[in-house]
Amino acid sequence: MLNPLELTGRASTHVVALPELGCTVHRGALGAVVELGNACRAAGIQLAVASSFRSFERQVQIWNAKYTGERPVLTRDGRPFDRTRADPNALIDAILAWSALPGASRHHWGTDFDVVDGGVLAGGYQPQLVPAEYVPGGAFERLGAWLDANLMRFGFFRPYRSE
Repeated sequence: MLNPLELTGRASTHVVALPELGCTVHRGALGAVVELGNACRAAGIQLAVASSFRSFERQVQIWNAKYTGERPVLTRDGRPFDRTRADPNALIDAILAWSALPGASRHHWGTDFDVVDGGVLAGGYQPQLVPAEYVPGGAFERLGAWLDANLMRFGFFRPYRSE
């Protein structure tokens, strides 16, 4: 059970570093994450964690950078958001499609993480972490298919998957 500070990313007493995957995860998920990485490697996929535990302060930085235009904002279907004609409420709605408010991110828990195929990154690819990268024709198509077939074996699921 997470206490209020851990739940909102204002404490990191519930997470541990996992250097081999370059991430920080909830101590209760550590074994499953290691097993997931090993199984991917056995399947010829170089699992890399692009984002894992995020503190409240880091979530504030991400949110503010999107609001001020320092980071891109995407529409719900993954296209660039046109901020030139948007009112503040539309901008906030667009940010919320991809980024939780600070204190409300599942990344604060240390149980949610974004993964990519490190083998694809080796070629210089810059991930966007959008669904189109994980479907047929996407940069991480192979990883996406493998995750679809195997993720639940390790106790994980895709919380934002829509089908």
